[in-house]
Amino acid sequence: MSLVTEGEAMRMLERGEWVEENFAGCELGHVKRTRRLMVMAENMLECPEVSLPRQNVEWSDVKAAYRLCDRDEVTFPAVAECHWRRVRQTPPGVHLLISDTTDINQYTHPATTGLGMLGDGQGRGLQLHSCLVVEAATGVVEGLAAAKVFYRRPSPKKETRAQRLNRPRESSLWGDVVDQAGLPPAGSQWVHVFDRGGDNFESMCHIAAQRCDWVIRASKLKRKVLLDSGKQMASGQHGAEGSGPLVALDQAIQTATLVGSYQLSLRSRPGQAARVASLNVRTLRVAFPAPAEKSRYVKACGINQIPLNVVIVEEVNAPKGVTPIRWVLLTSLPVETLDQAWTVIGYYELRWTIEEYHKVLKTGCGVEQHSLRTAARLEPLIGLISVVGVRLLQLKTISKHEPDAKARHRVPTLWLMALKKRKPKLAPRDLTVYEFFRELAKLGGFLGRKHDGEPGWQTLWTGHQRLQALIQGLQLAAS
Repeated sequence: MSLVTEGEAMRMLERGEWVEENFAGCELGHVKRTRRLMVMAENMLECPEVSLPRQNVEWSDVKAAYRLCDRDEVTFPAVAECHWRRVRQTPPGVHLLISDTTDINQYTHPATTGLGMLGDGQGRGLQLHSCLVVEAATGVVEGLAAAKVFYRRPSPKKETRAQRLNRPRESSLWGDVVDQAGLPPAGSQWVHVFDRGGDNFESMCHIAAQRCDWVIRASKLKRKVLLDSGKQMASGQHGAEGSGPLVALDQAIQTATLVGSYQLSLRSRPGQAARVASLNVRTLRVAFPAPAEKSRYVKACGINQIPLNVVIVEEVNAPKGVTPIRWVLLTSLPVETLDQAWTVIGYYELRWTIEEYHKVLKTGCGVEQHSLRTAARLEPLIGLISVVGVRLLQLKTISKHEPDAKARHRVPTLWLMALKKRKPKLAPRDLTVYEFFRELAKLGGFLGRKHDGEPGWQTLWTGHQRLQALIQGLQLAAS
């Protein structure tokens, strides 16, 4: 991870420390391969958005990087597993495991073999399903707990539903990555947060088996559910039996109990003016019966139904011509009060973090620009990029955690020394974490005017790169 915990404080690691922590424990069949991976990681951190030849300036380093990616022992999980293991050792508290899939488009690299389908079948590439760990209380990105690469293939002709359920498929990624992340350590509560793609019975079975909780946005409102007039379940109760009539979920929602209301300020968007939306929050309890056609996993796990709570967020009195806001969230967490429902809504709102992460991979790390001969060679490179992308994203979130703490206790001393050289009027020892990252963003072009808002990760990263270049210059001068 880019961050280490000291007591209750989070400290940013220097680049060499970060590389050591995230890659020194990789098992690639030989210690020299691990060392080469660490060299690649350091070179990538200097300019993550460019190609391998531009990252590894010496020709010998370029050849060694390509040879490393060509080794059978150097796979996607082998490169990232050291990072995953560290991140999974979460401290006591609530941690969100936010998962989603993104397409890695390789359409502009026609020579690469072994790729899968994207979109309607015209695109070429692979899919990366990642599980990002975020501290629930602060929103600080802790790293990746798991990830998996998937290649879409054409569906066999005249395939039955039973046949489809028993072959590798995109929808099974959600449950596979839940199992890969595993059980939470003692004292930690893990809450898996999925968008609509993860709304299926099998995924919830995987989460329950790993003794975790979930918040999932519903996509299948026509599915049949069992109404339950009993008391709403508490967190962790996954095995109780539901009762009551079998009805469609969107019909069941009509019986939900109003627990409160709130107002949400919405920014203007193309074709829509800014407005203040009035939202009602309603909740109910239902149970999902197992589907008639079951996959091998659902048959083996023996779960016949899953009781859960539902949170409905609906806009009332929406302006004419505007689609009203409506979220239907499925959760294992209690939602009897507005505060409890608010907690569930807040967890789902942090789902945007993984969208930012995907943007980091594609824009900040240029993952789609890399070209190798085969998909198998590309996988370990994507594994490396996936971990490097975490460091970029953490720059944005760390400034929000303890913003008033002294920067000298949270960031490397070399960073403060270099910033002092660049801006002599500053007093680095007196800077807070918030002020330090504002100054870092200014190195990347952030103006810091009153109406400018907060800097984004791209501006922060540009400032970080310029600061690292200054540090290298100081080190060379000192030597």
